[in-house]
Amino acid sequence: MRVVATLQKHHYEAYLVGGCIRDLLLGKKPKDFDVSTNATPEQIRQIFISNSRIIGRRFKIVHVLQGKEIIEVTTFRSNQSAPAKQRSGRTRVKAESGMLIRDNVYGKNIIEDSQRRDFTINALYLDPVKKVIYDFNGGLYDMQQGVIDIIGDPETRYSEDPVRMIRALRFCAKLGFKISRRTLSPIKKMASNLSAVSNARMFEEVNKLFLTGHGLQTFRTLRKYDIFKLLFPSAAELLDNQNYINFVEYALSSSDKRYMEDKRNMPHFLYAVILWAVFQKRMFICNQTYNSAVVLVPQNKLISGLLNDIIAEQNKITDMPMAVADSIRSLWRMQLTLDDIENNNIDEIAARNIFRASYDFLELRGKFEPYLKTAIDFWNPYYIKSKELADKRKARKEESFGRKARKKEKLAAKKKAYEDKLAAKKSRKKANTESFDDEANLSAKRKKQLEKARAWRAAMHLDVK
Repeated sequence: MRVVATLQKHHYEAYLVGGCIRDLLLGKKPKDFDVSTNATPEQIRQIFISNSRIIGRRFKIVHVLQGKEIIEVTTFRSNQSAPAKQRSGRTRVKAESGMLIRDNVYGKNIIEDSQRRDFTINALYLDPVKKVIYDFNGGLYDMQQGVIDIIGDPETRYSEDPVRMIRALRFCAKLGFKISRRTLSPIKKMASNLSAVSNARMFEEVNKLFLTGHGLQTFRTLRKYDIFKLLFPSAAELLDNQNYINFVEYALSSSDKRYMEDKRNMPHFLYAVILWAVFQKRMFICNQTYNSAVVLVPQNKLISGLLNDIIAEQNKITDMPMAVADSIRSLWRMQLTLDDIENNNIDEIAARNIFRASYDFLELRGKFEPYLKTAIDFWNPYYIKSKELADKRKARKEESFGRKARKKEKLAAKKKAYEDKLAAKKSRKKANTESFDDEANLSAKRKKQLEKARAWRAAMHLDVK
């Protein structure tokens, strides 16, 4: 790794660390690479001045751009509080619950740093230059045994960062490992601590749980340990409904397959699936209220209020970006539209950007709601046509990109040829130019020329005696 080599070249310690080492040892392709070093964020920034930035307040890290990849570089952490004279910007701040609000106390070496890692299997260090793996917590043994074990006292570590609890369950689902008894034991008791985690961070963690190729097993694991209802409280009452379980599991199985095929899984589709039955149930209640109401409220207004309420409730746990929330609203509204095949705006509906995703969702629902077959069959030709048009647009875009790439290569080749020509011309000019700064060289060359001239004149009998 160039980042590690560059840091070592500047006389800093640097290692690859964490999940990338774990995945390499398990024969999996790492999703990303993290680097740990004794250089401070400011020192790292100075080394990679043109392609890095410092991010984070809770934990300062440096993102170093290498081609299209972002390498996350962190400074060694320490288990100890910083001495008073070093506390400027290097502090560990805890809330009353024990959760770390800020942790920028830097360590001296990887032994100290390894104590701040979450699980033993994530506390492995690799020096890619020396090709040596360092393990201070028994991570290699735990990997061989297929065990997830937290470093340090479980309750203390979960108090510091409650997300570690769902990370343990995620690795359990992803790797097929067992969670050690001491690591698992406090989770149910301390699960409510997750409410203290920022909802923006929880949104990212939920995406990791469900959108990275092991969503189905994660869903089952979260239900087993009563964590799912904390992440999606609106859907908690549906967990006893087998039809709901089957619907979500089928959708997650499909998204896992997409991930394995290197296709993108979108957060809005995940949330739309998990919360769809909540919307359906509340829509049914709304319709009953609407039909029996004395003063009628426009149905469109009722639906908007319903959508906003469900999304607002979920945002308290996982703060969805506005684009994600808007896509969920559009997807659900389109379900009501696609259910109505008597609509007069068929072509306009089929031309909408959300149409294909909405049809996919309708087809997914059709696996568990047989009455939708008529609507699915009706919209299928429009879906096929829309997909064909999208494929053509994609092909044209790729062709255009290919032409631009070829043109760029051609221009680069011309530029190189021109530069080579200039270099050759310069080289010839230099070869034909005498070095007037070198008197000895000049006189020796001149002497040789004079000798040749005299020999020629003598051969031609031009010299007069």
